[in-house]
Amino acid sequence: MKKISSKIVAIILITILVLAIMPTKGFASNENIQIVKTNEDYIIYVKDKANKEFKFAVADEKLDSESIELNFVNAVNDNAGNNAALLKEKVKYLYVKEGTNVSSIELNFDEKNVISQKEIAGVENITNKIKTEVSIVKQRDEQIEQVKHEETVGGLEIKDDKDASYEYVITKLPDNDYSKLKELTEKLNSEYEGKDIYSKIEFVKQYKELLNSVINKANSNKLWKIVENMQILQPNDTNKEDQYVVLLKKVKGEETNYDIKLMVSDRTDVAPEKKEEIIETKRTSKLPTTGDNLLLFGMLAVIIIALIIVFIKMKNVKKNGRH
Repeated sequence: MKKISSKIVAIILITILVLAIMPTKGFASNENIQIVKTNEDYIIYVKDKANKEFKFAVADEKLDSESIELNFVNAVNDNAGNNAALLKEKVKYLYVKEGTNVSSIELNFDEKNVISQKEIAGVENITNKIKTEVSIVKQRDEQIEQVKHEETVGGLEIKDDKDASYEYVITKLPDNDYSKLKELTEKLNSEYEGKDIYSKIEFVKQYKELLNSVINKANSNKLWKIVENMQILQPNDTNKEDQYVVLLKKVKGEETNYDIKLMVSDRTDVAPEKKEEIIETKRTSKLPTTGDNLLLFGMLAVIIIALIIVFIKMKNVKKNGRH
């Protein structure tokens, strides 16, 4: 009995040892890869493998038999320092070999899983496709009843092709879709360069999906406004420090480009300024009281008294003459 037990233990140990040194095959989903379409090829980036040396092979069927030999070749460099598998055509399975470990990945080339180099570049440059400058515009400068009213607002001035036509959608934050778009745009400008290639493509797909969503909503709800005089002004009811996302569209011929601009309101209302007025006022000046004037007043009083006495005497004379 002891001999049988010893043999069983020995067999188990040998089996474990053989399995440990044999190449292993695991099957993963499409979630572990990013597929990028070039003009002629497909570049397959495997998660956590961009900075590692590995080999790969392809097949149109799932191979799980050790008797079938796979033609493994070295991973290629994408000229940006990332290792990847390069495919000339679509295949069903990708086999990745690192050391003695072999993993199998089922490939899915549908539109959701494949992104082109042009689409990646489009997202990476989404805030630079249409040239604009921040401008301060005097929106109102008028005089009402001799009071000057002046108002300046911020906006965007398009400094791009004047032969193209431009439309825009301006959305005040917070807003579900546009708040998320603002967040991703800020991450694109601040965090994107620090990501590995797998995470970059994952981010681009997320951004592209959200951007397409807001564009489709703008189209279906007819939200586009025509840009006039190559300027986009903030809304009239805005307040200082309000935040907006501007979805900008440029059309020239058959080519259409989209751009995302982030705006922070800068409204200045100048306090009413009353113009200087010249008002004419009539003043009545009184003669000042001095010693010479008192003498004149005295002489005038004597003359008046004398006239009164003469008047009384004349009246008495007439009265006596009647008697």
